[in-house]
Amino acid sequence: MRVSDLNIDRIYINSETRSSNYKMVDNHFHYYYEIYYVRSGKIRFYVNNSLYTLKSGDLMIIPPEMIHFVTYLSNCVRVNIYFKYEDLMEDGVSFMPNFEEKFLRLVTIHIPRAYRDNMNTIIDSMLHEDTIDDSSTKTMLSLQLKQFLLSCNRYCVFDIAPDGYNEDEYILSAVQYINENYHTNITLTSLAEKAGLSPSYFSKKFKATTGSGMKEYLTYVRLNHASMELISTDHSITNVALNCGFSDSNYFKDSFKKMYGMSPRAYRSSKSTKYIMPTDISAKENNKKK
Repeated sequence: MRVSDLNIDRIYINSETRSSNYKMVDNHFHYYYEIYYVRSGKIRFYVNNSLYTLKSGDLMIIPPEMIHFVTYLSNCVRVNIYFKYEDLMEDGVSFMPNFEEKFLRLVTIHIPRAYRDNMNTIIDSMLHEDTIDDSSTKTMLSLQLKQFLLSCNRYCVFDIAPDGYNEDEYILSAVQYINENYHTNITLTSLAEKAGLSPSYFSKKFKATTGSGMKEYLTYVRLNHASMELISTDHSITNVALNCGFSDSNYFKDSFKKMYGMSPRAYRSSKSTKYIMPTDISAKENNKKK
């Protein structure tokens, strides 16, 4: 599982042409928002434990730290736009009503054909501006992205449904099981047995569907919960590791540093904002005390 750059200093945009034979090596996530726009072609998108089929004119907004993986179902031209919330703020205020509720979440959007040429013109302007990269580029890209999102708000269809039942359903069920039971002892063999498959075949299908191995995905989920527990509780590093399913605290510390670029203790110290302790963590702690 890859982690993209920890930070970006402005909005970035790029466009790539992919053939149906192109294979992503693995899944990844960012510490900022991504707009993934299918300009032409057809893809299958794995994100948030669901599969979506996106076609020409479809786009998806992916929040920070949400892993995703793409399979190309045909020759495809895709556009990626990377931004942070503050890139679209104006004097600390959103540039459109209900912006946070409508756009700052996992959302799928379809651009109707009648408006696609006009919105592609905005995309082309952004791609050109990104190549200029001078002192005005940061402001120009912000204005252009606001124009694009305002056009989405006016013309587009929101919340395309995820795919229905398909042959990968048992893999998505396994992903859901990991997310709900990450703090317990989960093995490849136990998940394969639940699916009624051999461990080797289950492992192969898990990788093909999600873009990562089962153990790698389990570690990601555990570390994500550990990061929240570190900044929302006073639990010791060892207890955080145990609460999140790590039996070896040294392995936990090494894995955490690899994913977040710092030790669990340094991560806790770097976060000044305190969050409300998630109820599932609180419940586990209360059960331990009984």
